[in-house]
This record gives sequence, structure tokens and C-alpha cells, in this order.
Amino acid sequence: MEGSATSRRWELSLVNVAFCLGIVVFHCMSHPVTHLDKLSWQFALATVCQRLTCIGVPGFFFLSGLKFALPSPRQRTLGQYYLSRFRRLIPPYLLAAALSYFPFVLTGSYPFSLKNFALLTIRGSLSAQFYYVVVLLQFILLAPLFRTLVQRYSPAVLLPIALLITQLSTEFFGAPGLPAPDWLAALYSGHQFTDALFYYLAGCFAGTRYEAFLALLEKHRSLIFPLFALSAPAAIAASVVNSSGRGSPPYLESLNILFYISYALALYSLAVRLAPRIKGAAARLLGALDRASYLIYLYHCLAITLFDAAASRLGVAREGPLLLLRLLIVLSAAIGGSVLWQKLRARFVPARK
Repeated sequence: MEGSATSRRWELSLVNVAFCLGIVVFHCMSHPVTHLDKLSWQFALATVCQRLTCIGVPGFFFLSGLKFALPSPRQRTLGQYYLSRFRRLIPPYLLAAALSYFPFVLTGSYPFSLKNFALLTIRGSLSAQFYYVVVLLQFILLAPLFRTLVQRYSPAVLLPIALLITQLSTEFFGAPGLPAPDWLAALYSGHQFTDALFYYLAGCFAGTRYEAFLALLEKHRSLIFPLFALSAPAAIAASVVNSSGRGSPPYLESLNILFYISYALALYSLAVRLAPRIKGAAARLLGALDRASYLIYLYHCLAITLFDAAASRLGVAREGPLLLLRLLIVLSAAIGGSVLWQKLRARFVPARK
């Protein structure tokens, strides 16, 4: 992030860090959600906690679109934009993918194969969080299209269409037997930009009209928070019923989208209120977490994999203590390691101008 401590938009850092930490906690909760008895209250509680942290991925796409469209004092050509984004995203991703591949090879989950590694990396399916990078790269490649859309058309027209496409995308692309050439079927992972189109495009419109977006949040604060307060328990309860096998609530995906939208707006609105108070040590800490967020995102699942393997060897089986240890160790390792690496890199590697 550019800018001094006084000019920096701290609300962007706040929501970015909140989304990032939410994703880490979400994946830490995957083990109890997978292994607990689905009819137990412990499973219901774990599912509730996981759903409360699920905003990270839709939020990341919204924030990515917003930052893409946010006016910048530095004018860059399309080639410069592509170069800077690929340079920032791809080398760390390839390194994280390589480091994440070896534990799977050592445990026998995958046979060692460069072709297999390449396919898994391109598809973003090697580790649970990698698909975000693959989808984000699709949005980056389509940057001229999104720039044209937000300049020429109204959000009142485009966002309802994008919302419909997002709702239909998972159902259509996830359908079995979808016809495709063999080479495309080998690469296809079910991770396509249309799944997140609404969130990214909404972010683009918010970034292009950023001050108007902030004014809109302030004006409709009395609607945003009650909407979140109503949609959150409804979506979470429906998710518990569905994932436990007790029933199949209708319109679950639509309810989730309403939950995600109200959640993201409420969180952003809260961040805008808190941003002026970010000073001193809090600013330094938040800045460090913000700069390290991409690395935290890339490596936290590797930390979870290593922790679960060690816990299995040590015979730690009770889900309660296991979850507390996993949260403590994974958060400490992912955050501490990523922040330390960023500091060392800033000290020894000259910043690009």
C-alpha cells in the first residue's frame, strides 16, 4: 500500500486484515467440521463459528475490484499493470505451491510428478486457498473489460446482471458431464471468475466512485446493520441444517449471497468508523499485517497441514484441545513468519519504483 501514515486509507487495511484472518480461522475450523458427529451440538457450534468467518473470499474479491478501480496518482499503461500484478502474485504463489506440494508427496497423498504439480498449480487445486489466486488472475487478464464496464455503464444495470450470473455460475459449471475438450477438462478445476463476478464488479464500482460509496455506507448504516443481523442467523441456521443432513433449506445460495453482501457492507462500514483512530503502535501493527496478508493467505494451510500431521503422530485426538492448539500455532506461525519475511525483505531487497 502506498501513502504515508496520515494519508493512508486505513479502512482498506482493516477490512483486508479482517478478511485474511477470517480465512485462516475458517480453514482451522475445517477439521472439527469434518470429523465431529454431524448431529452433535459440537458440530453445530463449529459450523456456526466457521460460517462467521466465511466472508473472507467474497470480501477479498470485492476488495480486489475496489483497489483495481480506485483512482491512483500514478498513471500506468496496461502492460505496466499486468507486469506489476503478475510480479506480485505469481512468484510467491509458485513458491508456496512448491512448498505445499512436498508434504502431500511425503505422506503419499500425491505421487511426485512435475506434470501433476504443474496441473494442480495451474488449476489452483493443490491447497484449499489457492483457487483465489487462479480466479484473481482471470480478473486481472480481463482488466480492460472491467475498466470499460465501470466507465460506460451504470451499476444499477450491471450489478443485478452480475448477481444473476454469479448465482447461476456454480450450478452450471458444476454440472456433471459438462462438454469440454480433453485438454480443457484436464486443466479445469471449477474455479472460474463468474463465481465471484458480482463481488468483484461491485468492488470496481465502489472504487471508481469511492467517496460516493463511503457516503452511501454512512447514509444507509441504519439499514445495513439490521440486514446483517437478520440474514446472518438465518443463513447460518440454514447452513447447519443443510450440512448436518437434517434437511435441504430452499434458496440456500441466495440466502448466503444476501448474508455475504450485508456482512461485507457492515464490516466495511465499521472499518470506516474505526479508521481515524488508527495511530501509533496500532498503525504499525496493522500496516505490517496488511503488507503480509498475501503471504499469510498463501501459507496458512501449509501450517495447518503440518500441525495436523504432528498432532496425529502425538495422538492428540480430542477436538476441543486440538482446535485451540491449531488456532494458536497456525495463527502464530502464519502471521509471525509472514510478517518477519516482509520485514527482512524490506531491509535487504530494494523496493521497486
